[in-house]
Amino acid sequence: MKKYPNVTVKVIFRYKNRILILKQKDGVFSFPGGRMKWEESILGALNRELKEELNYSLKKEPKLFDVWNYISKNKRRHSVFINFIQKLTKKPKLSSPEKAKLLWLTKKEMVVKNIINDEKFLDKIFRY
Repeated sequence: MKKYPNVTVKVIFRYKNRILILKQKDGVFSFPGGRMKWEESILGALNRELKEELNYSLKKEPKLFDVWNYISKNKRRHSVFINFIQKLTKKPKLSSPEKAKLLWLTKKEMVVKNIINDEKFLDKIFRY
């Protein structure tokens, strides 16, 4: 049986000096977005996921930020993350139908809370 990686699309919303992080019910932190479905376009998947997670629709196409390839140590999980970024001029009104906690965090808060350990990645986000 052939295996293929999961493709996940995410968007980093940046408002002033803060970025949006979702804290899921299971305690996992993530950027908004999720897995693509079969025959779904990248932006179609992103819009669907944002509607499901935040009751939000993109007003304009976000910019491609980076692509990250992840393979678990036990080699049972392989994911490709397509990350977009969107700088916001005003803070959107968001709600979470999935009951995730919505956190607008500074770079320092991200480090202190140990949400993202890759400081180069954080620097890239906050330089954008």
